Amino acid sequence: MTATVASAPGKIVLCGEYAVLDGAPAICMAINRRARAKVGAVDTDYHTVRTSGYIDGEWRFRTDRNGSFEWIGSEPPAGGLDLLQQVWKTTGINGRFDVTLDTGEFLDPVSHSKLGLGSSAALTAALVTALFDVTSNPGDAGIQAVKAHRLFQQGRGSGVDIAASLNGGVIEYRMQESGVGRSLPWPAGLEYAVLWSGRPVSTSEKLRKLDEGCRNSSSGASMACLIDASEATAKTWAAGSTAELLAEFHRYVDVLKQFDVDHDLGIFDAGHRELADAAAQRNVVYKPCGAGGGDTGIVFATDRQAIADFTDLAGEAGFRLLDVLLEARGVLFENRAIH
Repeated sequence: MTATVASAPGKIVLCGEYAVLDGAPAICMAINRRARAKVGAVDTDYHTVRTSGYIDGEWRFRTDRNGSFEWIGSEPPAGGLDLLQQVWKTTGINGRFDVTLDTGEFLDPVSHSKLGLGSSAALTAALVTALFDVTSNPGDAGIQAVKAHRLFQQGRGSGVDIAASLNGGVIEYRMQESGVGRSLPWPAGLEYAVLWSGRPVSTSEKLRKLDEGCRNSSSGASMACLIDASEATAKTWAAGSTAELLAEFHRYVDVLKQFDVDHDLGIFDAGHRELADAAAQRNVVYKPCGAGGGDTGIVFATDRQAIADFTDLAGEAGFRLLDVLLEARGVLFENRAIH
C-alpha cells in the first residue's frame, strides 16, 4: 500500500481572540509543532484508524452513504474521534482507507495534557489534505478543512487556527470560508517566549460561555472596545514599528482584561493575570493566548535578557517555558501516494 502523509503546524493567537468572531482581525503565528495524517487506500470492506497523541489506539469502522460511522468491535472513547467523523461527513469521500493520526507533539510529555497549541485544527488541515490527495479530489482542501473544523466546534470557531495551519508564518485573519489569511512579516527586534500554565482548557466551553454572556448582556461596549484594540494592534503590526507595537499590545492587554471581567470568561485565570500584572511593571508585555484561562501565554520584549528574566519569574509561578518557535511552512506533504 502506498500512502500519503501530510502534516500541518499548530498555532498561537497573538491578538484578536474573541473579537475575531465579530469581524475584527486576528494575528496568529504558526508554530513548530506539527500534526500528521497518513492515509492509504485499502481493499478491505472496512476502514482502519490508528491514533497517537490525545488518545492512543486502533479501531475499525464502516460508513454509510451519509458518512455515519459503524464501529467494528471495540469503540474509541466517547468523543475521542469526533473530528475524524466530522471530516468524513464533510468531505464525502469514497473508498476504503487505512488512516494514522498523530498529535503527539501537542501534548505535555509528563502529564499527557494538551498544551493548547491548535492540535485539532492542525490535524484537520493535515487529514483533509491527505484524503484529497489519495482520492485525487480536485476540490479546495482548505475550504473543506475550514467547514469540517467549524462544525466540529459546533459552529463557534473563527477559522483562524485552520488558516494558520494551512498558510504557516504569521497571518492577519478575518473570518471567511476559504481559510486565507494575509501574510505578515515578523517585526524586527521583537523577541518572544511561549509559556505553558500547566492547566489545559476547553476552547469550545469558553466560546459557549461567550455566546451565553452576549445573549444576556444589554451592552456590547466591551466587545466594541476589544474590536477597536484588535484593529489598532493589527494596523500597528503591519506598519512595522516594534516600539509602537509593544505600546499597542500594552493597551490591548488592558482592554482584554476588561472584556474578561465584563463577560466573566476567566481569560486571565490560572496565573495569567498575575503574570500580566508583573509584566506591566517591567519592560515586557505578557498575555494569554487564544481562549485563555489556562493553556499558553506569550511574552514580548525587545530585550532578550528581559524575556529570560520574565520566564524565570513565570517558572517560579508554576509556568513552563515551551520550545515553541515560528514555523514558516504551512500544511505540506511528507510523502505522496502513487496513483
